[in-house]
Amino acid sequence: MTSAPFRFKPRTYLHFDRPLSKSEAEAVAGNPNQVATHAFYPFLGYTVTTEKIQREPDGSITRKTKEREIKIAAHRDAAIYAHYGHLLTAPYEGELKRRGISRSVTAFRSVGGGCNIDFAGEVFDYIEQHRPCVALAYDLEKFFDTLDHEVLKERWAALLGVTRLPDDHFAIYRSLSQFAWVARDNAYDLFGISPHNPKADKRRRICKPDQFRQVVRAGGHLKFNPAPGQGIPQGSPISALLSNIYLLEFDTEMHAAVREAGGLYRRYCDDIMLIVPQAAQAEMEGVMAAAVARAKVRINIGKTDIVSFPFGSGQTGSGQLQYLGFTYDGTRKLLRLGSLGRYYGKMRAAVSLAKQTQRKHNRIEADKGLPLTGLKTRKLYTKYSYLIHRRNRFPSRDARAQGNFLTYAYRSAEKLNAPGIKRQIRNHWTKLQEEIRKPIHGQLRKP
Repeated sequence: MTSAPFRFKPRTYLHFDRPLSKSEAEAVAGNPNQVATHAFYPFLGYTVTTEKIQREPDGSITRKTKEREIKIAAHRDAAIYAHYGHLLTAPYEGELKRRGISRSVTAFRSVGGGCNIDFAGEVFDYIEQHRPCVALAYDLEKFFDTLDHEVLKERWAALLGVTRLPDDHFAIYRSLSQFAWVARDNAYDLFGISPHNPKADKRRRICKPDQFRQVVRAGGHLKFNPAPGQGIPQGSPISALLSNIYLLEFDTEMHAAVREAGGLYRRYCDDIMLIVPQAAQAEMEGVMAAAVARAKVRINIGKTDIVSFPFGSGQTGSGQLQYLGFTYDGTRKLLRLGSLGRYYGKMRAAVSLAKQTQRKHNRIEADKGLPLTGLKTRKLYTKYSYLIHRRNRFPSRDARAQGNFLTYAYRSAEKLNAPGIKRQIRNHWTKLQEEIRKPIHGQLRKP
């Protein structure tokens, strides 16, 4: 494998070691001998919970919660993972090109500068142009948690063109397949760190190495991979690429089978989409089941969508196809209800936090006999309203202030030619104002 220029991404989060400079990161990650003997820290783990909102065929709405276990690598470890991920990218991209499947795998890659809006639009346009057809949408259950270690090692070595992983690559493989982790909240509690302001007092690391050994390790706070023989942590800088490498043979097989049937194959991480002629549906279901079994992954039956689209442009299909945050029923392209629900939930939480902050300052001001300040709304309008467009007219040092969910929705409506998306968000201003105007318990009144 050829070498590649060292790329550095600053990371400032709190972990068991301190953040690195570029030269420090390159010194450890760019030395294969040092990587081969590197002692990896446990990951920090936390759970991300999202609410899934789905409209059923009878018009009712169901709500489900989805939990994702995220693992964050220590700074030195992350530098190694990121560098070796960069080294593996070139041979992986070369394999995709050689096999003619570069456009079939869309997640964690730069595919013609596209994003999930473009990838969803491609699928919806293909359906419209190839009616009658059937869309088979699959979801791989607990994808990162179920990757078989032996298969991963095999695929990794094959990509490098060797029969056995070199020592430095094997050290990384072992750290991911035999990973340990500490619950982030638990680690914070052990050292009296506030989860709301963990870097208070210029703190740069959770603890020193001797404290880690004496308090964390000796105290029995380490957790280990719960499923020996399978699973890698989701969240490390190399995990996403390794998941693609793991499914290289699967993608090759599925692309060939779907293409032979006269259809389209796309995979975005654990979301798999097959668009085939209706006559090929049963065959493709069998091909998919066999390929999944060979790859040693599992289909989430509860998230499988099969939607038929009859002949005739603009005709409603047999159901609602969900893909990459959008829905399509053959006539309308809309944002998923879950995306809207999360947006409004975050809006309400942000307004509530702003009011709590206002109440805190008002009490201090009242004790000092100062005039009471009003609710700070600038950040609320920037993050949760269309007024972000006004902010975009001016330079800002905060890249996150250049867009929000509304700008994403407007861009989606334009790219997908979907006016229904604009109708979905047209009441956002009214809802934001309603939240702002709601009285808060214990709020002081201006004299």
